[in-house]
Amino acid sequence: MKRNKKAKKWQLYTAIGVASAIVIGAAGILIFRQPSQSAVKEETSHIVTAKEGSVASSVLLSGTVTAKNEQYVYFDASKGDLDEILVSVGDKVEEGQALVKYSSADAQAAYDAADRAVAKADRHIEELNKARENAPASPQIPTEAGLPEQAQAGTSSVSSIDSQISDAKDNRADAVAQLNKAQAQLDAATVLSTLEGTVVEVNRNVSKSPTGNSQVVVHVVSNENLQVKGELSEYNLANLSVGQEVTFTSKVYQDKSWTGKISYISDYPKNNGEAANAALGGNTGSKYPYTVDVTSDIGELKQGFSVSVEVKNKSKAILVPLTSVVTENDKNYVWIVDDQKKAKKVEVTLGNADADNQEITSGLTDGAKVISNPTSSLEEGKEVKADEETN
Repeated sequence: MKRNKKAKKWQLYTAIGVASAIVIGAAGILIFRQPSQSAVKEETSHIVTAKEGSVASSVLLSGTVTAKNEQYVYFDASKGDLDEILVSVGDKVEEGQALVKYSSADAQAAYDAADRAVAKADRHIEELNKARENAPASPQIPTEAGLPEQAQAGTSSVSSIDSQISDAKDNRADAVAQLNKAQAQLDAATVLSTLEGTVVEVNRNVSKSPTGNSQVVVHVVSNENLQVKGELSEYNLANLSVGQEVTFTSKVYQDKSWTGKISYISDYPKNNGEAANAALGGNTGSKYPYTVDVTSDIGELKQGFSVSVEVKNKSKAILVPLTSVVTENDKNYVWIVDDQKKAKKVEVTLGNADADNQEITSGLTDGAKVISNPTSSLEEGKEVKADEETN
């Protein structure tokens, strides 16, 4: 009997052990299959809304920051000897402030002579007017001609005076013209600032020879209005136009950027000789001057800074993420989600692109829901589970 009890206990333990092995084995199978079950879960797509916009242009230019408003005062020998330079480098000047004075002795003498001539003409006219007023009265004595003899003489005297007055007025007009000319020469002897700004150059040792007329005596610039000036190649000339917006940066402040707008592009190369050499293969092409007006706050931007200019694309088109475009058999497609939330593949025509966006020139409408990460599992008419992204 005891042997039978031990045998039963052994059988019981054995059964428990087998049962435990089955449970553990089953658990092992369950754990092994869990990744497989999660893998069959459908991947969620992301959709974005196609919107009209512009891609960043690939046109990059270089330029230099210059003053939009500046004044150069050149030596002018016709005004006489340079008498005095009234400013120094670094001076702040107001509009209308005197910068340079020429010797004005000759101009002053001419003005004084013209002024005396006007005064003399005024006195002569005044004397003639008094003479006309004092012309003798005409008594009423009939004559054969029907008019009094003294009346005829009086009329002749007044007419003569009137003629002299007319001549005197003409002489006065000539004298006034000479006075105005002398005044202009006298004013020109002092050169005034045409803007509010800073004196950046003064040359006190200009040549007195006729060739010295090209020398700068004083240079004044305004820091309030800046421009970027540079040259662009003939290859960029066809792709750029006045009015296009730009952004530019400086190596001095690499974390800052400014905005501007192209205000001028020359139709002619800077150097015709260079253009001729280009036609003969002598260089890489002609260079055309351009100007950009700064439209943002100037901040730390200074004249003389070298800047890199990126031109923004002026054209507008429907934009989608680059990742949404699929190419098959030399044709381009994007997957969209229709009103029933079902996938649909549409053929599109591509335009320009930048690092993030692709232009769609045909095949897609503004506001279309585009799948930004299409996969090979997408099928026409299949319902799409998607999360909408903001773009």
